[in-house]
Amino acid sequence: MQVSTNEIILLVIVITIIFLAASFFLLLYVNVYNKRKMKLIEEKKMMQVEFQQALLQTQLEIQEQTLKNISQEIHDNVGQVLSLAKLNLGTFENTESVYNQTKINDTRQLVSKAINDLRDLSRSLHGDRIAELGLQDAISNELKILQNTGQYQTAFTITGDRYKLEPPKEMVLFRIVQEAINNSIKHAKAKKITVQLKYQPASFILSVEDDGIGFNATGLEAAQKGIGLKSMQNRAALIGGSLSLDSAPGNGTVINIDLKNNNLTA
Repeated sequence: MQVSTNEIILLVIVITIIFLAASFFLLLYVNVYNKRKMKLIEEKKMMQVEFQQALLQTQLEIQEQTLKNISQEIHDNVGQVLSLAKLNLGTFENTESVYNQTKINDTRQLVSKAINDLRDLSRSLHGDRIAELGLQDAISNELKILQNTGQYQTAFTITGDRYKLEPPKEMVLFRIVQEAINNSIKHAKAKKITVQLKYQPASFILSVEDDGIGFNATGLEAAQKGIGLKSMQNRAALIGGSLSLDSAPGNGTVINIDLKNNNLTA
């Protein structure tokens, strides 16, 4: 049985169509498979990010509760004991000895200073009081505590048209400031600390600068970053901000936290 030329052509066409169709469906399957694979990878990454954020949020909540408890303890117990001590000092009758009377007056003043310092410290630890004060007053109070020690100089500047951030963001920013100040005192051996708030239409920038010994920030590996710096970076990321650090040996340190307009208060 002979096969005609038309039948051969038709057969070739059919085979070609089948091959092309098979290739199309294979490419389609591969494409769908890759999209599903990428989607699963993205979902996995998103779940990991959400888990890390939830974990960090839990840690921050535990820290805030601990600080609140310490604040309450200072206010309810230590503060009251010192207040009673001050009252007892006031019951001392004037003595004929000028030296003794001077000692009593000096002690009364020291106790009064301790009460005021503890009151300020309690306020800076208690999250609810910080929320009531707002970010600006809370930072101002923190710098005042530092200034009152007589060992440090502080400065606080605010630029731009002020607007209020969401309370959780202000709380996180304040804790970052506290951590930065602690690092400046403990590690940088700074004597002057400056905090700046820059209110801009497109972003909010918070800067903490010190005149400490500084360090080589460009050569700082991830494994070398201390707990304090990691904590500040994590806190900044939690509220959608970014933290940058500028430092060099002998030139102090500047920490900037940048919140873009889509992460500001509505």
